[in-house]
Amino acid sequence: MGNNVSVVHLPNYAGKSCDTALVDELTLAGIEVTDIGIKIPGEVPTSICGTIRHWSFKRYWTYWVCNGPGIPIVEAMKLHEAHGEYVRVDGDCTGPSPLEQFGGFGTGHYHVDTLVGLKALADTIKQVYEDGV
Repeated sequence: MGNNVSVVHLPNYAGKSCDTALVDELTLAGIEVTDIGIKIPGEVPTSICGTIRHWSFKRYWTYWVCNGPGIPIVEAMKLHEAHGEYVRVDGDCTGPSPLEQFGGFGTGHYHVDTLVGLKALADTIKQVYEDGV
């Protein structure tokens, strides 16, 4: 990943107007930015979200919640081994692997705490689609 991307945890945007910052985070991670046109109330009131194919990326307090049809277990394990500390399977802060959490099935739900992790997840999703895994 380039020098413009931080390895530190994402800032706390709870209750703040931060659309420009969210666009920057998604863009740096290589995720398509979507502005739905109205602010959705929640931890981070924003109209900005991200998409990669059937995956959605929504910003919460200090992390992105990422949902999609799933990543096959082999690729999910590679992602976990490299980035499991801040790309959290099923949002679990205790850090279980996809194998531990889902018994051999891949996962379609992550909480991501850093830009490095967001880029790694985005790259993994894109690679899965490209490879037709």
